[in-house]
Amino acid sequence: MTTDPATTGSRPRGQTRERILEAAMEVFAEVGFSGATISEVERRVGLAVGTGSLYRHFPSKQALLDAAVEREVASLRAEMAQARAAVAEVADPLERRRLGYEQSLHDFRRFDRLFRLMLTEGERVPELRQAIWAAVQRDVPGALGDRDVVDAIAMAALGGYHLFSLMQGRPFNGIPEERFLAVLAGLTGPPEN
Repeated sequence: MTTDPATTGSRPRGQTRERILEAAMEVFAEVGFSGATISEVERRVGLAVGTGSLYRHFPSKQALLDAAVEREVASLRAEMAQARAAVAEVADPLERRRLGYEQSLHDFRRFDRLFRLMLTEGERVPELRQAIWAAVQRDVPGALGDRDVVDAIAMAALGGYHLFSLMQGRPFNGIPEERFLAVLAGLTGPPEN
């Protein structure tokens, strides 16, 4: 009987690596790089704590952070692309704008762990800022027009609504998400065609 070198125990090595990256992202987002320990990641994954078993997959804590961030960004980009592709084209410009804002708000929520990590470790992982902005910003060809400024104001409003809702532990100032999105879409007007 031969042993498959791509497996460890009863789990394929790739599955263990994915579980490690997921647990690492959770730990880094919760306590930052300095507060994160390899032992805590091992504990959350179910590896033998303190044996260095995680080092069979990653040579250092920094390498683990880099891989966890890279995986998270790639996963979030794929989720965003899939979600945006699933939105049907809507004829009504106001409803199309509201749906776009709704999608952007969901995208902000998807990035929560990376945002938290960026706030605590942005200087340690400068590519994190670049990766987040590359995923959430939109390109503006040519000179900025008034519509571009309105869109930037709307994104700032959505980010603020999301952040303040997190801080309050409920929809910001009791304003339901649906109402916030509808009023924001009305204030910013229909998109230019």
